[in-house]
Amino acid sequence: MGLNNKRLFFIIFLIVTILFSWLAYKPDEVVIGGPFFPQMDYFIEELNEISRDKNIKIKYFPVSDIETYLIEVGDNDIDLALIPNPQGVVNLGERNIATPINEVINENDLNNKFSNHLIQVTTSKKDNNNYGVWFRLIPNSLIWYDVEKYKSIGSPEFESYEDMVSFTKNFSDNGNPLWCLDIESGASTGWIATNWLEDLLLHQQGPEIYDKWSNQELLSGSDEVTLSILDIGKLIFIEDAVFGSNKRMVRKEFRNNYRNLLDEENSCIFSWSGHFASNYFPSDKDFGSDYDFFKFPSAKNKDAMVGIGDALIVVNPTKESKKVLNALIDDNFGEKWMSKNDSTYISANKNSDISSLKNKLTIKETKLIKNSIEKDLFRYDASELMERRIGSDSLWYAMTKYIELTSKYIDEVTEELDFSY
Repeated sequence: MGLNNKRLFFIIFLIVTILFSWLAYKPDEVVIGGPFFPQMDYFIEELNEISRDKNIKIKYFPVSDIETYLIEVGDNDIDLALIPNPQGVVNLGERNIATPINEVINENDLNNKFSNHLIQVTTSKKDNNNYGVWFRLIPNSLIWYDVEKYKSIGSPEFESYEDMVSFTKNFSDNGNPLWCLDIESGASTGWIATNWLEDLLLHQQGPEIYDKWSNQELLSGSDEVTLSILDIGKLIFIEDAVFGSNKRMVRKEFRNNYRNLLDEENSCIFSWSGHFASNYFPSDKDFGSDYDFFKFPSAKNKDAMVGIGDALIVVNPTKESKKVLNALIDDNFGEKWMSKNDSTYISANKNSDISSLKNKLTIKETKLIKNSIEKDLFRYDASELMERRIGSDSLWYAMTKYIELTSKYIDEVTEELDFSY
């Protein structure tokens, strides 16, 4: 081969090598898997901010059931994942899909940013590893009301649950139902009543009892849990207290509560629901002027709150995914999202800067959650911490049965529930 041919061959070889290298090159990319959720577009905007700041390409990959996807699709490109319940976090950790968080985040940073309770609920009892870090929280423990109707009865402020029950008795003596409390939710009927039980148990019996119950160390037939179930009955079984009759609560869809609440033709003024209620008020009605809420009233543990949320796990602990994870739990994360007029984002980071928040509803909820965390009185929804066969199936069914049969059958309800342990 002549010198010129060798040079030509070398040049061609060099060009082909560069071309293939260019085609094979993949820029640093972090893929975050997670559920579809409202305001997902705001979340993606925040990811784009991180992407520009860290010079890392970030993609959000939504699926209907992220936990099942990660288990069944073993070979995937997901680096981080948003998991909508702590049981899922622990399950993925024990399957060696999620990486122990202490391999990614400094333990001191974790303790400075998150409450001990939130750290504990994503920690496996089998290997004592924490597999999740909390991204956002959503409150329960709220009493919603129609603003004008509330004013018409003197805007009562309840110092305790007992005060609220007493007021309900007096108001309902005139045949005026005070509460919209329908709970029908298809195959999931009972979950709303489970929220009521969690509120009463945490507030009346305290966080230690609540933790024992959510850890399945305390039977539902125990005095503490039984008393809290009976406390629900003190309100809902008052004659004429519930709009449409307490006998029909389990057969009428819960979404109707919030439309009925704002119907001038109905006397009901209150509904006992979590943040989810805000999704079902008529779109032409406004928070603050048409509807509002106050925190569940209690003489004991008055700052306590029950809630739910989303946690982050690390599937592929690369240098890039670690950078993105730390950005997602940074004290200043979500500034742009929070500045939106309709933002519902509440950071789980107790040091988060909320100065950019504009949504009056979210400001009010955030302050309640931050206060409860500060006093170590925020607790995660107990039914989501229990084994699913208990926390979902058995507990939902038991609470539905209790409402149908009334307090006379409390022993039958709790015995049947305890049998599922």
